[in-house]
Order: sequence, then structure tokens, then C-alpha cells
Amino acid sequence: MNRLFAACIVVWLLLAIFVMIDISKEFALADIHKLEDSVLDATNKVRREHGLPTLIKDVMLADNAKRYAIVNASKGFISHNHEPLISRMPNNCTSIGENLYQGRDSTGDGIVNAWMRSQAHRENILDMEWERIGVGIARAGSQIIVVQLFCR
Repeated sequence: MNRLFAACIVVWLLLAIFVMIDISKEFALADIHKLEDSVLDATNKVRREHGLPTLIKDVMLADNAKRYAIVNASKGFISHNHEPLISRMPNNCTSIGENLYQGRDSTGDGIVNAWMRSQAHRENILDMEWERIGVGIARAGSQIIVVQLFCR
């Protein structure tokens, strides 16, 4: 009887752990989607502050940004050269730009502020040419990889 009771307790604990892991994955995924939207909102806020039009979220760009964030995360470091930039440009774009971020900041404002302190990233964010944007995020250990794609 004691063995049966102990086995039931073990099964119950394993089931509880499985459910908690599954729920935490859902929350992590929801947090990533929120952060992607937050990066987009922070980018548009900075553009408005500089008298520029806001960028429209493009689903194809966002999908390409997400895919490239995953590629960077799998490599363990960020690079614009893991594959050609042109491969991230949907057919409906005539030109494309890209910002990459790797770190632990978990707010859109913090990530965009980090980009704004870099001349090249700042120029991308404030480029009048861009009309659409896609943001993708992947986890790389304790850090996140953020890919921001711009297109006209």
C-alpha cells in the first residue's frame, strides 16, 4: 500500500512539473510577443520625436526577423553575415535595413535606447526611406537576440 501511495505521489509530482513547464513556455512566448510589440512601439515613439512618420508592422518582415533571430541564437552570437541580408527581404520590398541586439534588456525602450547610442543603428531607426518594420526575438541562454528589419 505504501508503495502504491508513493508511486501515486511521484506520478502526481511529475504531472505537476510537466504542466508548470508547459505553462511557463506559454508565458515566455507571450512575453516575447509583447516585447516584439514593445520594440516596435519604442521605435515609432523615437521616430515621432524626430518628426518622422511611424512605421507599419509587416507580417512577412516580422516572420523573417524572427527566423533570423533564431539563426543568430543558434550560432550563439549576433552577426549580419550568418546569411545574406537580401534573404531577409520580402518580395514587396525595394530596399531593406537591419538592426541586431544581443543582451538582457527586457523592455522595448531599453533596446531602442541601446540602438540609439550607436550611429549606424540610430541612422537605421531615423531613416526617412523606411515605411514598414518587422521585429523578431529569440532566446539565447540568459540573453535575447532582437532582429529589427526595415523595408520600403
